[in-house]
Amino acid sequence: MSILRLQEKHVTKYVWEGNERLLRPIRHASWVLKHEDILDQRVKRLIDHSGFGHLLKFKHIDFNHVLITALVERWRTNTHTFHFPLGETTVILEDVELILGLPIDGQVVTGITSGDLISFYNQLLGFIPPSTAVKGNAIKLSWLNNTFQELPHNATDDVIAQHARAHILTLIGSLLMPDSSGNLNNVRNYSWGSAVLASLYRALDHGIEFNQDNIGGCMLLLQCWAWERITCISPQLQPLTDEEFLWTPRLITIEVSPTARVVVPLICFATVEFHQVDRVMRQFGFRQSIPSDPFNLDQLHKEDMRGRIDRYWPQYHVAWIAMWNDRHNLHDNSNGNLHEFNGNQFNGNGNLHDNSTYMQWYINHTIRYITPIQSSFDDD
Repeated sequence: MSILRLQEKHVTKYVWEGNERLLRPIRHASWVLKHEDILDQRVKRLIDHSGFGHLLKFKHIDFNHVLITALVERWRTNTHTFHFPLGETTVILEDVELILGLPIDGQVVTGITSGDLISFYNQLLGFIPPSTAVKGNAIKLSWLNNTFQELPHNATDDVIAQHARAHILTLIGSLLMPDSSGNLNNVRNYSWGSAVLASLYRALDHGIEFNQDNIGGCMLLLQCWAWERITCISPQLQPLTDEEFLWTPRLITIEVSPTARVVVPLICFATVEFHQVDRVMRQFGFRQSIPSDPFNLDQLHKEDMRGRIDRYWPQYHVAWIAMWNDRHNLHDNSNGNLHEFNGNQFNGNGNLHDNSTYMQWYINHTIRYITPIQSSFDDD
């Protein structure tokens, strides 16, 4: 029995019938945040302190629409993994921390999405946006960009903080979580990395529908992840090797939080997705075993922010938030502590001739959807 559910709704069903489509990331053109080298240093220091400073180092990146489309065609909503001929792989919390520099530990990003927004805007930004710049509980990014372009020379500490908040909101809205607390000292206490990954997973879930022609989520993270892992398509900063997929990335070596190895819910307001790292153990240097059945999130996938502006999400998702808060005590069924994988070290790369029990199981369960129709695996 295949582990790939919902095939009737998946874009690959239409691709196999000879149809084509090209996905385009939404809103990335609106990211006009000043880079680190020209941003006022007083504002930059506050952005650095909030945990978003690494994002200022990114220069403009053109998105490869064909690459993103191809990746989405291999995405499966029930496992939150890409299904390649070499096995399952996915963007994990470790990648978010290494690529974007965002904190992955901390409180979940959630709250209520209503209230006295006028006072809220005035307190945090020092401006009350015109009605044309507000839609529901969201501020248009164009208004933020135009209003907070230049910091006054005689800016007070409050004005400096307001500009920093505006730049952070621009980062979140146009770069990290594009989609249809006010104290900067507290911002760094939230797990922005898990919120970004939850939003990316949800965007990929929506992207498998054939009638979609654009995609939200942090495509910067997805494309950089693909460049780092799939060496044959990455910009050539070094000579090509025989490896076709790198399970352990060649990124800056830093101490990554143990949360990166936990099967845990990823939460961002209405969005709840699962970080199913037990399916991609090779990305931590261990040989993959046959994974357990994935969580069924069909009901959770029906939840979004539309029509629910008065819902208090921390209470609505109290059980999932409790799991996140207990992440350092979560256990799996095999070794008692998912933070420290036990098993055989995996020293290979993307070798398709892996004869492990896992690869034999994987081929028998998924290969018919990810290889050409005349594949030699068709009779398996």
